[in-house]
Amino acid sequence: MGKRRVLTARGPRAGFDSGRLVVPRELRASRGRLYYCEGGLGTPLVLIHGLGASSRWWFPLFPELSSANLRLLAPDLPGFGRSAGPIQTIPDAAKAVVDLVEHLGVANFSLCGHSMGGAIAAQIAADYRARVRRLILIDSAGVPGVGPRQLMPRLIQPWTWCPLGFYSTLLGDALKAGPRTLLDGVRFLRRYDVRPVLQRVRAPTLVIWGERDTLTPPKHGREIAAGLAQARLEIVPRARHLPMISQPETVSRLIVDFLKQEPAAGRGAAVEDLAP
Repeated sequence: MGKRRVLTARGPRAGFDSGRLVVPRELRASRGRLYYCEGGLGTPLVLIHGLGASSRWWFPLFPELSSANLRLLAPDLPGFGRSAGPIQTIPDAAKAVVDLVEHLGVANFSLCGHSMGGAIAAQIAADYRARVRRLILIDSAGVPGVGPRQLMPRLIQPWTWCPLGFYSTLLGDALKAGPRTLLDGVRFLRRYDVRPVLQRVRAPTLVIWGERDTLTPPKHGREIAAGLAQARLEIVPRARHLPMISQPETVSRLIVDFLKQEPAAGRGAAVEDLAP
């Protein structure tokens, strides 16, 4: 492990803005250095960020989640944040995350993934079914239907999907990743179809989706929920592609309530829509 220092993650808790201590850590592995952030004590919850992002994108959720008896583990995926590249394919990135939790001695855990991180989380839940307690997918990538001609203009117009106050983090993480990594990531996602993977997932799943997401439209969320054995879909009103940034209190509450629930038997998706 590398040097220890402490960061502060700010976000809502019980309706008030608050801060929680986050410890950045480092795993030195044969593939290179993998950085991750840790906070809270309790049941492990692994948070997997999306394309061009980093562990910092989860910080608005840290105050509420770390107060709910959860041990939060948020890696910088290879090629992003402070972790060494190159970027990996979805299955390889899934293996890198599992290697991290194994190194930490975590036998069983829940998963939460956003966008590309949702595809990675689903891959882990399918490949390591006995180890994944619960799965949370937020505006997940992996459903074909948005081609590069539609996707690229949207990506370079962040005002259509990213809250204004988050621009500096978005730009900083994109610059760290670099254009080659971002283009490779888009290429990997174009070749990846999460739907056959979902058929192997047995963990109870919460699917959270922004009502106004233009990068991964809500119809993808409905298709993902329908393809899972035990799933519930929650549409967050007025949210775009980053509901955990624009509405962290709502998303935190959904996650905490879901992780406290008892598993339900049976196949099929129960759709509960938060939109009016």
